[in-house]
Order: sequence, then C-alpha cells, then structure tokens
Amino acid sequence: MKKNQKSTKNVKLNSVMIIGLEGWVNAGKVSTFSVKYLADKLSATKFNEIAVDEFHDYMLYRPMVSVKEGIIQSYNPPKNEFFRSKDAKNKQSLVLLLGHEPHRNWPKYAQAVFKVAEETKVKRIYTTGGFLADVPNQSATPISASTNNEKILPELKKAELELTSYTGPTSIYSEMMMKAKEKNIDVISLWSAVPLYIVGIYPRAAYHILEKIAQLTGLELDLTDLKKKAETFEAEFQKETAGQPDIRELIEGFRGRTTREKEPTYIF
Repeated sequence: MKKNQKSTKNVKLNSVMIIGLEGWVNAGKVSTFSVKYLADKLSATKFNEIAVDEFHDYMLYRPMVSVKEGIIQSYNPPKNEFFRSKDAKNKQSLVLLLGHEPHRNWPKYAQAVFKVAEETKVKRIYTTGGFLADVPNQSATPISASTNNEKILPELKKAELELTSYTGPTSIYSEMMMKAKEKNIDVISLWSAVPLYIVGIYPRAAYHILEKIAQLTGLELDLTDLKKKAETFEAEFQKETAGQPDIRELIEGFRGRTTREKEPTYIF
C-alpha cells in the first residue's frame, strides 16, 4: 500500500466511500466516469493507492504509452487510487476509489480497500457499475441496487431503486459485499443499463447513478452540467445516427418492445 504524507486522522465519522472501476463493471464508462466526475467536481485530492503488482495482468489490460518523434513521453499502467474530499456544503467526507477491477486475488484486493475504509472511518461503501442491455437510449434509466444489509432495503425502496434479482457470473463488487460483513461495513451496489449500441461514455447513466447517490447520502451535488452533457450527447447521437438506417431500426425495435421484454438479465 502506497501512502502520501497527508494524515487521515481528522476524517469525519460519517465518511462514505464511492468506488468506480474500469473493466467488466464499466459499460458506458459509467463506473469510472461517475467517480472521476465527483473527484473533479469536489476537487478531491489523492491520499492513497493500492499497488497493482499482485492484482493485475498486463496481458489482459495493457499499460498505455505515448511516444512522440521517437521519444517516449509517458507510460501509464493500471492504477487504483484513493481520493478524499471535504466540502463545506456537505456533512459527509467523501472517499473515492478510482481504479481497475483486479484480474486475480479478489479477496486480498477487497481487504486492501477495507483497510483504507477503516482508516478513514467509512461505514458505508457505494459501488457503481454499468451493464449492456437491449434498451433504447432515450428511455428512462432505472438504477438497480443490491446490498449486504437487509436493514438498508427500506432506504433503497424509498429512493425508488430497483432491487436486483440475479444469478450468474459476477464482479469484484460481490466479493466486497460479502467480505464487508466481517468488517461491519455496509455496501450498496448501484448499476445502470447502457444501450448495446453505445460506444464510449454514456453520461445519462452516470447522471442518474449520481442522482441516486446524492439522494441516499444527503450530499449536495449540483449535477446541472452533467445533465446538460447528457442532453447534448442525446442530440448529437440522434444527428449521427440519422443517416444510419441499421442503427435506427435497432433503436426503434427496442422502443417497440413491452416493458417486461426490455428488462435486463445481467445486472450484477
């Protein structure tokens, strides 16, 4: 575990952690974009890092390099960085993890996350994810949720979150939910559907996930700029696909389905 010199002793007792990871959980870049947006919005500062050596396989996720006129400019391997923000408007201190889902040794990775959570007095962790589904981009974007503490279910229902029902392959978030019970840390996993044909960042999903996080945590977040970004994305997408009959037919096909037919099957 790498640490900067900054102390964590003065973090408030009601800190919450929000996690965004690259990888299997990141359709539409919902997970990483949401957390990076928060880090930038709240001017969060880095204070800790999980070393990647024993968790990541460079053959599965290769580092990025920049070379200009024969000279290497930068080399960026996967990172798992913790940021912290204290905002005068908010009662909570936010701890943010922006990183990459580990390829191996999930239990040890989860313990590394919990170690930082304990040091910063975090008692609740929110994980964020996006999954591909056959839904149209202009439909409502329901957010589904699961947790490791049944006492939290009334909160999730009050926030009008869809409670997840799913059996199948899963992500590091499930490892965290189960292992966090031993640490008396509550974990809430939030997921948003992303249309199958979307490439790159899908701001609409990020907006709705952050809207729910603000509601659940009581954070005062002005998401106006993100909402406008989502609206701009939709307008530009309509222009770009206007001359692509195959894509338009696909979208219209999704819109013509019943609500039950549009329910996603992969939401964990």
